[in-house]
Amino acid sequence: MRKVLIILIMLLGVFLAIGCAGNKPITPNETGTPEQAVTPAEVVTPTREKAIEIQTATEMQNVTEKSKIKEYTLEELAEYNGKNGKAYVAYQGQVYNVSDSDLWKNGSHNGCNAGTDLTEKMDKAPHGAKILKDYSVVGTLKK
Repeated sequence: MRKVLIILIMLLGVFLAIGCAGNKPITPNETGTPEQAVTPAEVVTPTREKAIEIQTATEMQNVTEKSKIKEYTLEELAEYNGKNGKAYVAYQGQVYNVSDSDLWKNGSHNGCNAGTDLTEKMDKAPHGAKILKDYSVVGTLKK
């Protein structure tokens, strides 16, 4: 009988230790009210319908964002030569808006003209293509 009682007490101790190990103690927060730990049963999981709604909204946003990027032909790009106030240049398939740059006044910068594909010239420029990261991408160049 004594052995059974000792075993039961030990099992009770083990169960209490296991049960209490996963719980967070409740501590007062900055406002003085106790914080409650969230147990897995309280975690809200989205329904299948909500997950589909979120995915659809994300896909629509991606399509909308992609549609804002215009595809320019070389002829269309040539219209943005800086003479009409807008100066665009292309590099490796991306079209950049350089209109607000003092470097591209009147659509020209160190022998490079706005409204053209500068891929070959940019690789030879002293500053390289890294300078273009300062300008916004307004489209892609259609080949």
